[in-house]
Amino acid sequence: MKKILIITYYWPPKGGVGVQRWLKLTKYLCHNHYKPIIYTPQDGISPLQDYNLLNSISPELTIIKKKIFEPQKILSWFVKNKPTSDILIKKSNSLFAQFLIWLRSNLFIPDSRCLWIKPSIRFLTNYLTKHSVDVIISTGPPHSMHMIALAIKKKHQNIKWIADFRDPWTEIEYFDQLPLLSIVKKRHLQLEKKVISHADLILSVSPSWASNLRRMGAKQTFVLTNGYDLDDYGDDNLDQNMESEQFVVGHFGVYNQLRDHSFFWDTINKISYNEQDFLTNLKFLFAGEVHDTFFTKIKKHRLDEKLTHYPYLHHKDAIHNMMKCNLLLVTQGDTKSVLGRLPAKFFEYLGAKKPILAIGKKNSDLEKIISKISYAWFVDFDNTELLYNTILKIYKMRTLHYHFNDDTSDFSRENQVKKLIKVMNSL
Repeated sequence: MKKILIITYYWPPKGGVGVQRWLKLTKYLCHNHYKPIIYTPQDGISPLQDYNLLNSISPELTIIKKKIFEPQKILSWFVKNKPTSDILIKKSNSLFAQFLIWLRSNLFIPDSRCLWIKPSIRFLTNYLTKHSVDVIISTGPPHSMHMIALAIKKKHQNIKWIADFRDPWTEIEYFDQLPLLSIVKKRHLQLEKKVISHADLILSVSPSWASNLRRMGAKQTFVLTNGYDLDDYGDDNLDQNMESEQFVVGHFGVYNQLRDHSFFWDTINKISYNEQDFLTNLKFLFAGEVHDTFFTKIKKHRLDEKLTHYPYLHHKDAIHNMMKCNLLLVTQGDTKSVLGRLPAKFFEYLGAKKPILAIGKKNSDLEKIISKISYAWFVDFDNTELLYNTILKIYKMRTLHYHFNDDTSDFSRENQVKKLIKVMNSL
């Protein structure tokens, strides 16, 4: 029985997308008689909480928690609002907010969890003298988790280290927009290279990002996309729309300004004008953080009465609401990392087996996956004609009660763990 130490910041009761990957993978690692050991902060800061996820933790898991100090805790004494997920990418006219981002960017390297690195190295060094493990997996962001694993690897060369990059480090879309001093930017690049070159294996969530990691010096890479857990789609989630004529467009997760494309709303208005019953039946269901001007934009397009918005849904409720939608929307920002961005929500949409509409960049990894799925459609940025025809096609399908039988099992968490086990055994 292999023992696997997993260093992760995101763990229940924290909510959000960062939790799901290793919560689900550890579940199936346990099913396959592996012994995962979770190392995670005690009471780390997160704007999202989902206590229901505590019920999803495998009873066979060993969970170790250590207190963490985060500078955000000091900030919370002076600021009422919790930080949002897009705090580093949205522009602010507030000098105070700009100052805070400057401090965050230049004093805390690689991120604001860096003060947990040294205490964790000391703790885990002592832990490993008493408890042997075969593999260490660090998952980031935050990339401080990789820095902990790097130090442990240097002391325990016999332990295999897998660095899991759920997002890029210096290649992420907002990195070049941060107010970084040149010396700090150089430090990020140095630390990133150390992690990538010292890990025995780099996990990436997409082929394009894996290719970038190889270019940056990775010894070996393996693509393990995000996925879905069939157990989340139980009978209680199989609700159909109460009104068969209704057309519910759903979006789940963060909807920031980079992902909000005006041509989408203009196309919705155009279809509403040309198709007599479209506007009558149209509904929007958005669940998750939205950008500051989102509601103003919706009102400008006279669609505010069509919108239901949940600032946050627990994971179980999110899946339940996905099942009520006729179209599930994925939108991407036109950024430098877009070619490899495969949103986690897309894979949970796959599990829901509802029509999916993705707006993104041509020849991206997302387009390549969608080309093989019968109930998913891809529209490139600003392709108004294709978007119009695609939305109308999905709209007309809604009353035909299609049953999609595509084999998407390659993206199930259960099968992903089998791939992970195979690659671990090869190290």
